[in-house]
Amino acid sequence: MTTYRNLIYIIVVLFISCTEKIVKKEVEETTPPSSILNSESKESIDTDYIASANAFAMEVLGGLIRTDTFTTFPIEKPNHLNIFQTEGLEKIVGYSKVGYPQKTTPNQYQHFILFVATYKNQEAAQNNFNQLKTDSKYGFTDLKHLDKAIAERVKKITFEAKYGGMIVHKGKYIFSLVETCREAPMTANWEEYEAMFIQYITAQNEEIEVLNANCGNDRYYLEIKTSDFK
Repeated sequence: MTTYRNLIYIIVVLFISCTEKIVKKEVEETTPPSSILNSESKESIDTDYIASANAFAMEVLGGLIRTDTFTTFPIEKPNHLNIFQTEGLEKIVGYSKVGYPQKTTPNQYQHFILFVATYKNQEAAQNNFNQLKTDSKYGFTDLKHLDKAIAERVKKITFEAKYGGMIVHKGKYIFSLVETCREAPMTANWEEYEAMFIQYITAQNEEIEVLNANCGNDRYYLEIKTSDFK
């Protein structure tokens, strides 16, 4: 009787296994490849890099985080936010330390540690980052040779580049990491600080385009950085 039961059990298991394989094969054959690609693309687009920004700010500020959200453009202060093109722009969030500066709200570039510009989708963010890359090819000495509209954009970004800083695009977000002519927080230098931030928004050994400026520069320079997790 036991042998008979075992035989029945084996037959049932084999039947279920075969049925699952058949169903899986039918689903794969009837699912358009484009649906799979669209699903993967959507997952990439919907990645919540805001959580990464929050985690970075938490580490740098020790939990004393203040956020200011800007939704009306152009912005009077901080002027830095006006380098972002408004096509598809939904909001910009600035991260700063609670209680700094004293007796006033944060309104200058140096008062913040990070800005995150959120666009309606990945394409809009990419287009705006591409515009920043194009405008960053010019400096103060090029202004008189440029079309008026281009010159106005270049004037904004060249003025803001003098502080230093790094701008990077991920998903539907553009990040502007604040740097100054003073010492870098938490790390030996600004290059290490940049690497620390990049680790929060990339996978290990992932290459990423950045617009980078050093203190006193008249423009951001395009670089390729690779995340290095230690």
